[in-house]
Amino acid sequence: MLKTIIMDFDGLIVDTENVWYHIFKEWFQKYKGYDLSVMEFLKCVGSNSEDLFRELDGKGIHVDREQFSHDTTESFIEASSILPAKEGVETFLRKSKENGLFVALATSSGKKKPTVHLNRLGLMKYFDFLVTAEDVEHIKPAPDLFLAAAEKTEAAPQECLVVEDSLNGLKAGLNAKMRVLVVPNEVTRHCAFEGQYRIENSLADVDVRELIENF
Repeated sequence: MLKTIIMDFDGLIVDTENVWYHIFKEWFQKYKGYDLSVMEFLKCVGSNSEDLFRELDGKGIHVDREQFSHDTTESFIEASSILPAKEGVETFLRKSKENGLFVALATSSGKKKPTVHLNRLGLMKYFDFLVTAEDVEHIKPAPDLFLAAAEKTEAAPQECLVVEDSLNGLKAGLNAKMRVLVVPNEVTRHCAFEGQYRIENSLADVDVRELIENF
């Protein structure tokens, strides 16, 4: 029986990943003369940038992490401050609550970013709990975030449905022994997803009542 919906944030609720990709790409072109591909960027989607930076280090492209953060953070804040919720998100959240489900957020980001956006968009009221990188030892693709969210709602892994847009998020859900509904975005549609429970183009395509009945 389905008891808890566990939602990712970046790229699923708000399309921040597309914004980040263009900021990353512009920075590498400007400061390193390097054309960063989508496939390279995908290494940090749903997790953090360190795996990407280590891979580029191996190619002789060295990134000063502090300088990169300084150069890109303000651009991201400005570009993301007006982003709407993605198609179908609010209806999916509202229907989940109307049907008696717990709804938790589990993100590899810190707490501030999702809190600001959820309040700005009027979506915070749908969430029972937020679990962020500040609450666990390991972020995605480790299962810690999803297991912590399940614990907060007193749900067993088999009673949870993870909703994700990224490969790292899918891996984390599978590592937590949970079923995963994948809703790719413009960036993550390039991923080779395997092992998911379902995959949909948009949350607008998901009937919550049918989801519960067939879980």
